[in-house]
This record gives sequence, structure tokens and C-alpha cells, in this order.
Amino acid sequence: MNFMLRIALQLLAAFVFLLICIQVIIIGVAWLFWPELIRTGNTSNHYEIFVVVLCSVLFVVTLLVIGWYLGKPLYIMIVWIRRLASGRFDPPTAWNNLRSHHKDRLKIPYAIYKEVFEHLRMLGSTLQNNEKALREAEQSKKEWIRGISHDLKTPLTYISGYSAMLVHPDYRWSETEKSDFLSVIQQKAAHLQELVEDLNETVNGPIPLNAENTDIVELVRRTVADVSSAPWAARYAFVMDSEPEQLSISCDPKLMTRAIRNLLVNAVVHNPENTQIEVRIKLLHHRIAEIRIKDNGVGFSQLTERNSIQPTNEHAGLGLSIAKKFIEANGGNIIVQSSLGEGTSILIRLQAEHI
Repeated sequence: MNFMLRIALQLLAAFVFLLICIQVIIIGVAWLFWPELIRTGNTSNHYEIFVVVLCSVLFVVTLLVIGWYLGKPLYIMIVWIRRLASGRFDPPTAWNNLRSHHKDRLKIPYAIYKEVFEHLRMLGSTLQNNEKALREAEQSKKEWIRGISHDLKTPLTYISGYSAMLVHPDYRWSETEKSDFLSVIQQKAAHLQELVEDLNETVNGPIPLNAENTDIVELVRRTVADVSSAPWAARYAFVMDSEPEQLSISCDPKLMTRAIRNLLVNAVVHNPENTQIEVRIKLLHHRIAEIRIKDNGVGFSQLTERNSIQPTNEHAGLGLSIAKKFIEANGGNIIVQSSLGEGTSILIRLQAEHI
């Protein structure tokens, strides 16, 4: 039923009830105190005064009842709207307290405004969900920006290292060596530019994820070669082995490269020189691709179970939490096993040929 029509009918019913009450009371009192009035129909001054006073009292009482009937729900609605405006999305009174014993109905006098209360409840729920989604998106964007900031250090380290080698007065480099060094610097400068573009995309819109069919074996092999050739990783032993020669998965190659690079860089910067870092790829049952990155370094004392890597874990390093975000964004998962003095083993599992 239309909301305004229902209010009009409620008010009409209240006034009809008022008139009936007045008529019944007048007849009843007249029968008790003025029986001759009923028989003859003649009125007296006392009777007329009584009727006027009675009508006035009943009218005032009726106004108070109608004011309570219509005003109490309006007050709750005003308080509810103020709470929504202040960021509190739950109703001022528990929603169940507004309902009668029949859970699909509201109590009197709230029933007259049932559409309004229902829309306020839906509005509060929508605003709460939107605020939660906004917080999650903002947190995800912050982590993404922090990840890019962390990744900027790697190409900067390459550029700084190779440029320092070029200008070092104790070395005389051949033209071929200089060309190789400059080529690496140029590649890392291009990588820096890509990271800055990713940062701009993040600020201006959602976090980019461009999935495509990728040979994960070749991607990991290139990343291992890239990290192992860095000057600061020269004293670390890298071993790369893969059972399948090729293994196609659906992922964002840029994010996966950054994830693998972060894990390899972590294995270098958190371990002493001469640490051996093994990278092995194999295909498990149900077309699951497994990448294992294992080192025999210092490890850390607390075992990190599946999906429990936190950015605040100083022992694991920020690169580990960033890698976790990137791997999960590509539909994979990561498991970290580490013991103090026994090294760290990281398992990455992705769905092969998953589109």
C-alpha cells in the first residue's frame, strides 16, 4: 500500500475512533446523570458544559496519542539518520526490538513507516559494505605502493653497482665490458620506468593485473639469471633446475617476475656470503606447478605457515610479504618453512594451464 495513503487512513481511523468515543461517552453519561434528556430530548446548561469539556479533553488526549504514535518513529528515524551521517551504521535501537513477535512485522507504531525503516536499514548496510570495501582497497593500494617502493631498490642497486664499477679508478675495463655494463644499466633504468608507470596507474585507478599465458620455467630462469648476475650476489651460489622444459600458466608476468625476484633478493640480503640458493620447478598432480626456492642460510626462528606471512615480520623481510600478495593475486599460494640455523624453504604453487 502507498505510504502516504496508509498514513491518511491511519489518521482517518484515529479521528473516527475519537468521534465514536465521544458519542459513546456522551450517551453513557447522559443516561446516568440526565435520564430525562434521553426521554424528552431537552438539554440543560450543565449538560452542554459537560459536552464541551469532554470533547476538549478527548481532543487533547487524542492529539497526544497521535503525536506519540507518529512522533516516536520519526524521532528514531532522525537519530538513525544522524548516526549514518556520523559513520555509525547500526540502528539506534536493535533492529529486532522494533519487530513484533511475528518477525516479518514491525511493532505499532513503527509499522506505518515500515518502508522507511527498511530502507534505512538497507542504506546502513550498503554504507557499511562500501566503507569496508573502501578500506580494503585503500589498504591494498598502500601495500601495492609500498611494494613498488621496495622493488625500486633492486634496479637502483644494479645501476649504482655497475656505475661504481665503471668509474672505479683501479679498474681498466675493455670496451666490450663497458658496453655490457651500460646495457645492464639501461635495462634497469627501463625497469625503473615501468615501476613508476605502475605507481601512476595505482594512484589513478585500480591495481593493474594483466594475466596472460606465460612459460613459468622461462620466466623463473630469466629472473634467476638476472639476480645471480648482480654484483652484490656474486658470492652466492645459485642452482636452477626444472623437470618440465616448458610449463604454461595464466598469470601477470610482471607481477610474477617481481614476486620471484623479491624472494631471490631476500635469500641474498638475509643470508651470509657463500649461501647456496636452489630454485626447482616441477609439475604435481592435478596440473599444479610448484616452484621451490630453498637456501641453506641462517633461517628464522618462527615457522611461517601457509598464508600467514605478515608485512611486519622483520625476520622474513618486506619482500616476502610483497611476493605473497603478488602470488595470491595470480591465483597461487605460498608456503614458508624455516628453522633458525637451517635455512629457509619457500613453496609456490600455481595452477598450470589455468585460463
